[in-house]
Amino acid sequence: MAEKMKFSFSYICVFLILCLWSEVNAKCVMRGECYEVGGFAKICPVDEEASSLFDGLDEEEMEQTLAIVRRRCPHILLDDEGNEKEFRDVMTCCDHKQLEKMADNLLMADGVLGRCPSCVRNFARQICEMNCSPDQDRFVEVVRIEYGTNDTAYVNEANYRVHEDFMLGAYTACSGVLVPQTGLPAINMMCGNAPVCDAQAWFSFTGDTATNPLAPVQINFLKTTTEYNSMNAPILPCNESYLDDVPCSCIDCMAQCPVGNEPIIPERCTVLSVDCIAFSVGLVFLILSIAIFAFMAVSRSDIKVTDSKQNEKVIRPNIMTRLFESVFSHIGSMASTHHLLMIMITTWIVFGMSFGVMNLKISSKPLELWSEPESRSRHELEYFNSRFGPFYRAAQVFLTINKEPFEVDGNIYGPAFRFEAIEELVSLENEILNIGRDTGGVTLEQVCYAPLRVRGGEQRLDQCVSMSAVTYLGGQLNNETYLNSIQNCLNNFYSFDCLASWGGGAEPEITFGGYEDNVYDANTLLINFPIANHLLEENLAPVLEWELRLIELLQEYEMNRKPDFIDLAYGAERSIEDEIERVSVAEAVPIAISYVLMFAYVTVALGNVRNCKTWLIDSKVTVAVGSILVVVAAVFCGMGVMGYAQVTLTLLAINVIPFFVLSVGIDNVFLMVNTLHDIENNLKSYSDYNENFSFNRKRKFIFMKMMGKVGPSIFVTAITQITCFAIGTLTNFPAVRSFAIFATFSMGFLFIFQITTVIAILSMNYKRESQNRIDIVCCIQKKILNDDDPLHSEAPYESITKRLMEPYAKFLLRWRVKFIVAVLFMVMVFCSVLMIPGLEVGLDQELALPRDSYVYKYLQAVNNLMKIGPPVFFIVKGGLNYSNVDHQNVICGGQLCHEDSLATQIFLSVQHSDITYMAKSSNSWLDDFFDWSGLYGACCKYNTTDGSFCSSVDLSPECQYCQIERNEWANGLRPGHEAFNRYIPFFLNDAPTEICNKGGLASYFNNVIYVLDSEGHATVLDSNFMAFHSTLVTSQDYISAVYYGYEISENITKAIKNHTGLDIEVFPYSVFYVYYEQYLTMWRDAFMSLGFCILGAFVFNLLASGFNFLTTICVIFTTVLILLNLMGVMYIWNIPLNAVSLINLIVAIAIGVEFCSHIGHAFATSNAPRSDRVEDAIKKVGSTIITGITFTNIPVIVLAFSYTEIIEVFFFRMFFSLVILGFIHGMIFFPVLLSYANNLTQSNKKKPITPNVQEPIAKQTECEDPDVEVKHL
Repeated sequence: MAEKMKFSFSYICVFLILCLWSEVNAKCVMRGECYEVGGFAKICPVDEEASSLFDGLDEEEMEQTLAIVRRRCPHILLDDEGNEKEFRDVMTCCDHKQLEKMADNLLMADGVLGRCPSCVRNFARQICEMNCSPDQDRFVEVVRIEYGTNDTAYVNEANYRVHEDFMLGAYTACSGVLVPQTGLPAINMMCGNAPVCDAQAWFSFTGDTATNPLAPVQINFLKTTTEYNSMNAPILPCNESYLDDVPCSCIDCMAQCPVGNEPIIPERCTVLSVDCIAFSVGLVFLILSIAIFAFMAVSRSDIKVTDSKQNEKVIRPNIMTRLFESVFSHIGSMASTHHLLMIMITTWIVFGMSFGVMNLKISSKPLELWSEPESRSRHELEYFNSRFGPFYRAAQVFLTINKEPFEVDGNIYGPAFRFEAIEELVSLENEILNIGRDTGGVTLEQVCYAPLRVRGGEQRLDQCVSMSAVTYLGGQLNNETYLNSIQNCLNNFYSFDCLASWGGGAEPEITFGGYEDNVYDANTLLINFPIANHLLEENLAPVLEWELRLIELLQEYEMNRKPDFIDLAYGAERSIEDEIERVSVAEAVPIAISYVLMFAYVTVALGNVRNCKTWLIDSKVTVAVGSILVVVAAVFCGMGVMGYAQVTLTLLAINVIPFFVLSVGIDNVFLMVNTLHDIENNLKSYSDYNENFSFNRKRKFIFMKMMGKVGPSIFVTAITQITCFAIGTLTNFPAVRSFAIFATFSMGFLFIFQITTVIAILSMNYKRESQNRIDIVCCIQKKILNDDDPLHSEAPYESITKRLMEPYAKFLLRWRVKFIVAVLFMVMVFCSVLMIPGLEVGLDQELALPRDSYVYKYLQAVNNLMKIGPPVFFIVKGGLNYSNVDHQNVICGGQLCHEDSLATQIFLSVQHSDITYMAKSSNSWLDDFFDWSGLYGACCKYNTTDGSFCSSVDLSPECQYCQIERNEWANGLRPGHEAFNRYIPFFLNDAPTEICNKGGLASYFNNVIYVLDSEGHATVLDSNFMAFHSTLVTSQDYISAVYYGYEISENITKAIKNHTGLDIEVFPYSVFYVYYEQYLTMWRDAFMSLGFCILGAFVFNLLASGFNFLTTICVIFTTVLILLNLMGVMYIWNIPLNAVSLINLIVAIAIGVEFCSHIGHAFATSNAPRSDRVEDAIKKVGSTIITGITFTNIPVIVLAFSYTEIIEVFFFRMFFSLVILGFIHGMIFFPVLLSYANNLTQSNKKKPITPNVQEPIAKQTECEDPDVEVKHL
């Protein structure tokens, strides 16, 4: 044991001796400047011990050197215990001239990294250690010495061994520092063309003379893990500060950020993957409804013992119903008697409306169609445009390269980096740049977005903003160097070599596409041309012309000259509008086919043809044509009203509304025709009928009875539909609102024309049939209808569907069948309620376009290939005093700014981009101005003769650097009050340069609104801060982005209020907000609209039924079930909830009432005994519901083959589902529900009946179940 201790002690002694020896023998390997090459001073190679830094300096030099050391290399002045040494003991391997040069060079690092003092100190430390450390030879090794004139030796290459702890620590401290202009890490500007900007790449670039034009000597940074031969100075983390340094901000150091501000998404309560509330509501409804129906089935209140049907009291219609019947009877009498007058009045009305149609405004502009003029986002759009001008128009080209990745120097590159791909990109971009030059048309410089162009100044092409990989090439395409040039700019697209002639750079996210995380995997090249936007139509004319020429060029290129390895997608701002207009015209084809099929069906089905020999008489082609013309007239008059009211319409509405109006209008014609046949076949059953009536009197009588029967139900359905569409006008979408207004007026005219003009047409047709005249060719009369059977030629005809109604009714109204039907429908509703919360909200714009459209392909490319989403601006309205430190702190993101400042809140939201959809932090003109004003001797210059602005690169003798007064707050971190107001215009007019990359002309000139006083001092009014959303693909992505954009802005507004006491509004603006803001309240708006529609339907049904609560409640309950089941179908068939589908849901209420109200009215007015009224109602109007409502809408299937998904999804899928659901509810569930309700009221009013004991067998009534044995005493 003693020997081991002795050995250990000896080892320690030897180690200490070696350390002391190395300390004593520490030497310098380079010191001082001895030669100059290419404007760079070269360091002298030496082999000597460190000497005193301050020896031989005069007092002024000593003060300057001491100030530099205290600021840049304070550790040189300290001993091991942290005490300041005597000046004579400060030993270094550098002289004061080296220190001065080093301090000047570090100004650039201040401009890049200066937002975080800890980062700058670490960066400066490694430079100080390399140049000035007294034991320099321990980690610096001169590799190459070269000789100049007079054999002057100088160091041209050296190795610098840095311990990995220091290298990684310094990198970590600086990795969070952002460039406010771009929102990118600042160290990206200091990594050169390295594929990955890691610690090694960052340090290596500092001393790489090949890629860093400011490196005087080639320094090879070698990362090591051994301490004895490497530089391993202590690291200062970014959340710590040195002495009086101001701490780094949250934006530049995540460790400084507040904790607990993460956005929280509330967990959704689910039961078996179903929403808890929906499950609870659906289950309670299912249990209660089945229990009620089971009780009614078990009570078997529909089994009655009576002596005969005559013992049951016949229910007479109430006074309100009789009033409606009387009104419509008189209308029928008048219209059938004065049929020519009715037709003439209709034609006069149509003629009068034709002038309105001439003034009709038809639009395909997305903003006019899908943005509410009074919405918040629309007002914010208008505010943004009025202050900063309209956001530029986008013209983009995507070149997807269908080739394999390749390898160069061990690095893998995606197909987009292939030379032939870049070559094709350059060629195509040159063609675009030359649009209009040979033909004398509009050229790019006349319409481009040029932020550096002075208003009214010369229009030059080099001022136009363009973003593509071509920008990175510097105008030269060389197969040997192009990859290095691109790599150089991908890390720092704002470096001087990467700046375009217009003053900015091309961001990699909008230059390359088709990759996940690593841009070097990209397979797509992008060309971006922002085009100037204007508010006035006349100013947009040349822009629209240039965009049209661009599209024509790209279409010709794709068809004739595109290489096979390229897949092309492109679009301009006008593209969507052009395609919507083109497709709207093309959609007329399938819609016209459906019209033809509907017309053909109506022509055949209306006839009630008894046999082939009577076909020419029984057919009603004239009635069908006349009825369709009436529908067309109603739609035409609706268009006329829209024209007079100057309400903008869309071609889509003009295509679809006639289809809907026709389907609704024809069923009433079927109802009228079938009722006429019933009345005519049963004239003798009417007590007020006289067989001696003249023809005119008989016709008048028949039409009075017909309108008395069907008029109230037509009124109920029509007024319900009109009410529903009127409520649909409350929607936030102008296109849908105009659709609803158009439908409201069209349905109103249709109702008026149907109870007048259609009656007139039927009256004329009745006369034709009575005189046995052939349809269409009325001049030909047939004396005997059926030559083979003249005695029975006048026999009444009953259609197949009519004959099937009686057995169908008997089967449906059996108590077992009724209960099964009720249970099945309740289960259906239960399932629908479970699915409704899963409905997606939104409207993908691709749905409005056919899949073969170039715009559809372009939108898919934007969604799937671009790696960054649309820009979003956070606008701060005027009211803040930006020269006030307290007001600055609520906006800025740098040092000492508030933790809830605007810039910080946006930065924190970016850290949770998966929730907030914010991808890149906002640029901040305020933070960049602080940095710009603090870079003395680099940026701010003024004209000494008049005090005006000079550019930072202006070398005129009268232009001198500014002496910017600093604010006493925070050790002069920011400019003083007067200096702020004086120099903010200088900053906004200064272009970024290699020395001063903080100039705000390119990035911020249009982002800050200020006014100048008489002394040239500025007062900032409104300003904006631009960030970027993440890639947005689905409607839900866009809606969530809008939601969090508003949430962030509201939090910023609250923070400003809390810190300053001022009510300063902050709001977000992006180009898509005006289209998607409405979806934030979609569910609320939907339920409100549907609720109002149901309430209106209830009121009008109650009124028209003479306050018959029984039928009204049954009608509305069934309609609600149709609505809920349709929403369930929407979930199954992937139909999202939006304004278009909401209109269809409103239509579902109207159609639901249509399917139910006719049976309901027939039930309420039936003269059959109470127990037979449901069966009687089915027999009377059931066939009409099948032939007149259901089959009439079958041609909607044609819409499944439409060009666009918006027609196929929202009109075929929904309308087809609605017809099926309406039919099964109206013909199956509603009669069952009505029967149960009727039995309940009947059992409540039934009195005990004493059986007649003399009759051995009781008669079985029609409503009794034949399966039930009835016993008598």
